[in-house]
Amino acid sequence: NEDGDTDDSVYLSFTIPIEKLLGTEQRTSGFQSIDTQISSDFKGNNQLNVSSSGYSDNARVSYSVNTGYTMNKASKDLSYVGGYASYESPWGTLAGSISANSDNSRQVSLSTDGGFVLHSGGLTFSNDSFSDSDTLAVVQAPGAQGARINYGNSTIDRWGYGVTSALSPYHENRIALDINDLENDVELKSTSAVAVPRQGSVVFADFETVQGQSAIMNITRSDGKNIPFAADIYDEQGNVIGNVGQGGQAFVRGIEQQGNISIKWLEQSKPVSCLAHYQQSPEAEKIAQSIILNGIRCQIQ
Repeated sequence: NEDGDTDDSVYLSFTIPIEKLLGTEQRTSGFQSIDTQISSDFKGNNQLNVSSSGYSDNARVSYSVNTGYTMNKASKDLSYVGGYASYESPWGTLAGSISANSDNSRQVSLSTDGGFVLHSGGLTFSNDSFSDSDTLAVVQAPGAQGARINYGNSTIDRWGYGVTSALSPYHENRIALDINDLENDVELKSTSAVAVPRQGSVVFADFETVQGQSAIMNITRSDGKNIPFAADIYDEQGNVIGNVGQGGQAFVRGIEQQGNISIKWLEQSKPVSCLAHYQQSPEAEKIAQSIILNGIRCQIQ
């Protein structure tokens, strides 16, 4: 430097994945790693920082903790500790942080981020922040609560609406729904829609859904024969709720706790039908949100 002294310093940084530290499999949630930074100028000024961060299974909650110690040659040593957490709620992102150090300094902060749109279907909140000049889409998908819009932070609320600001005006925008976090048993007829909005406009994107409990039924005929592939399955109101697949296995949607179904098909150009009773059990196995109903016997009429 200008005094003729030599300024030497060293900086060391390393990250340890927690699954390696604990000898476990890769973690899909929780704290992910421990990050450490060490620095020194070899003149009595040294610093140590340690931090770790993580998130929940659905990535809507994130958090971090940090601590450190600073040795100062010309002043008192200083230690500190802090933490941060955020939650992507249906009404916006909520965040908070807290910190303290050995100088008796304390800090607490709270923040929120988001927006809302008033439309013909009601008031819908969003995790996105936007102004009245932004281009927005109000997404309607009845029953699809929890579905993420454009794989971002905004989701469909309990009333079947969501808002996204991730649109480019005067361009073709594909609005997509990520159904991995669906909270209800609902089927989307499509998972994407296209919109070409004007600058500052609000467009509507409607997704057709089919709601109701879904089930995988394993059905056999009372006469021992196979039920024909693609035979229609009807509920007690005469609505088609599914079709028979291979080996007598059928996927249906909209069943009650218990009830009757009828299956109809043509055999040598003649209409044939059978009637079966089903009843859900609390112990029934599930695939995703679809229950499995075994041993459904269909009586030929």
